[in-house]
Amino acid sequence: MPFPSTDTINSANAEVLSHIAEADPYLVDIIPAGEIVSDLGTYELLHAGPPLRGWNEARTVGALRGSILGSILHLGWAESLADAEKLMTSGKITLRSANDSGGGGTYAGVISRTTPVLVTENRAANIRAFAAINEGRGKALRYGANDSETLKRLAWIEGELADVLGLAIRRSGGINLGDILSQALHMGDDGHSRQKAASSLILNALAPHITASASSKDSSERVLSFMAANDIFFLPLTIGVAKSTMAAATGVANSTVVTCMAANGIQFGIKISSFPDKWFTTPVPSVTGKYFEGYDLSDANPVIGDSEISETMGLGAFAMAAAPALAAYVGGTPEEATRLAVEMYDITLTEHTRFKIPQLNYRGTPTGIDVLKVVAQELTPLFNTGIAHKEPGVGQIGAGFVRTPLSCFRAALEAFNED
Repeated sequence: MPFPSTDTINSANAEVLSHIAEADPYLVDIIPAGEIVSDLGTYELLHAGPPLRGWNEARTVGALRGSILGSILHLGWAESLADAEKLMTSGKITLRSANDSGGGGTYAGVISRTTPVLVTENRAANIRAFAAINEGRGKALRYGANDSETLKRLAWIEGELADVLGLAIRRSGGINLGDILSQALHMGDDGHSRQKAASSLILNALAPHITASASSKDSSERVLSFMAANDIFFLPLTIGVAKSTMAAATGVANSTVVTCMAANGIQFGIKISSFPDKWFTTPVPSVTGKYFEGYDLSDANPVIGDSEISETMGLGAFAMAAAPALAAYVGGTPEEATRLAVEMYDITLTEHTRFKIPQLNYRGTPTGIDVLKVVAQELTPLFNTGIAHKEPGVGQIGAGFVRTPLSCFRAALEAFNED
C-alpha cells in the first residue's frame, strides 16, 4: 500500500485534532472496575503499558512485582507474600493491559474486578475511561510497597473513602474536569507530576457533597482530611481525561497523531490514531531525575505507567513551563523546563484551545504529537514520571522526566507501508 499523500494525512489529522479540542470530560462516578470492564475475569489484573507476557516478565520489574503481590494479599487471594508468588507462578492469575481495556494504570498499580475506579466521561463523544484512586506519595502499593500499613490504608481508601466519594460524585451530577485542569495550569500545575492546584480544586468542588454524603461527621472529616493531604489526588483523573479524550481521536485512517504513550517496566510503547489496536514498542528508556536522600539512579525501577498519555493531550512535560516549582522536584531549573516544553511545539500539530500557559503569554500547550515531525527532526516527546525503588516493598524514591525512544516512532511510520 503506498504511503498516504500529504493532503490525505492533513485531512485525517485535522479530524483527530477536532476530537481532542471538542472533548468535554467529567468525573461522573466511582464503581468497581468489573462494572466498566464487563469481561474482566475474577483472577485478572489490569496493569499499565503494553501487554506483558505473564508473570515471568512482570516479576522482573520490582515495583510491579511488589504491587501485584501486595494486591493479592489485599484481595484475600493469599495469606502471605510467599503464597502470593506461588499463586502467580501457578498461572491462575492473568495480566492484562489497562490501556487496552479502556482505562489506565497509575505507575505499577494494578486493578482487579473489585477495585473501585474513578470514572471519567467525555460527554462530547460518550466515551468513559477509568483509573484507580490515588493513594498519595511515598510508600504506596502502586510504587511497590506492600507492608501491612500500606495495605491497611488501601483497604480504607477502597472502603469508606470510595463509598463516600462515590455518593458525593453522583450527588454533584458530575464535575467538569476540563475546567479544573485549565485553571490548574494557571495556578502552577503541569497536569501530570504536579497536581497541587487541581487536587485542591476538585476537593473544593466535592467538599459540600462529601459532607452531605458521609454517614457521620467523623467519616466526613476522614475523607476531607485525606484529600486535603494528598496533593496528587487528581492524577488518576488526568489519566481518565486523557484516555477518554484520546479514545475519541483513535481509529482515523491515515492519521499520524500519537494517541497513547505508556510503559510496563520492560517496554515503552506508543499508539497512533491510524492503528488503534497496535502497539509500537521498544525497551524502556532511562529516567533523568532527582532522588530522595540516600537513593540514586542505581536504585531506580524501570519506567512504568499509563499516565504518560497526559502528554499526548498537551499536559505534563508539554506544559512544564506552567509549573516552575516542578522543575526542582524533577531535578531541573525553571529555565530548562520552559526550554524543553517549548521544544514540544516543534513536533506537534496545534496548540490546545483550552489548556493555556500564562508564562508563555497564554499560549496553548503543544498538542497532537506527529510521528512525521518526530522522525523528520529526530526530536522525541518528553514525559514526567515518579520513580520507585527497583526492589519491591520500598516505594517512591524520586521523580524525573524521560526522553522517549525514536525507534517506536519510526516503526509507526513503517506500518503505513505494511498496511
